[in-house]
Amino acid sequence: MQIRLKFTKGEEVKYISHLDLMRTFQRAIRRADIPIAYSSGFNPHQEISFGAPLALGTSSSAEYVDIKLAKQMEPAEVSERLNKSLPQGIRISGGIILSENAKSAMAIVTHARYTVRMLIPDTGEERLQQDIQRFLEQKAILVMKKQPKKDFELKETDIRPMIIGMKLIPGISGEGKGEYLINCLLQSGSKANLKPELLIGAFREFTGYEVSGIRINREAVYAEKDGKLVELLDHK
Repeated sequence: MQIRLKFTKGEEVKYISHLDLMRTFQRAIRRADIPIAYSSGFNPHQEISFGAPLALGTSSSAEYVDIKLAKQMEPAEVSERLNKSLPQGIRISGGIILSENAKSAMAIVTHARYTVRMLIPDTGEERLQQDIQRFLEQKAILVMKKQPKKDFELKETDIRPMIIGMKLIPGISGEGKGEYLINCLLQSGSKANLKPELLIGAFREFTGYEVSGIRINREAVYAEKDGKLVELLDHK
């Protein structure tokens, strides 16, 4: 059987790479005595796959891992065992049993929502909101974007179609420190993928803001189902 688990990647572990995250889960699965299925062949490996990889230094409230089990086991029990074996900062928050022909989390991801916390001196909420609106009103937003399928060569790309939404969350800045929180819904996945770091870089160049203290958290990951965006635990 196959199950999908949702987990967090907190501040404590946001600097571990995707490969290290995979190794962490592999060790935790062994320690927790989870009946994981193994591939066949000369060098068998655990049948485990992750959703869209997270950039180094980004935390997340919504990461996903698909696990193939060698025997029946409820997702709640798998979650409980793993939470006792995983390090601080990684916690399973939910799980589902997948249908036999379900596509992998990596294959179905189309969008992701992020919050970006940053410091912008000498501005205010009203001005920042106006600048976000002006930024989004551009017909095209051209940036130099790496092409993973072409040895990461740089190519000028219009990222405007990949920005589904971008808005300021008011009331965050305290004591005039110039701290702001921006919520972004971006395309993410194999068809189109925009990292929030690239978006903020383009916004900074457009406005001329001196931006610092950037902290990014992935709040949700979505797939398309019946013309709507749904979180991956609702896409079986």
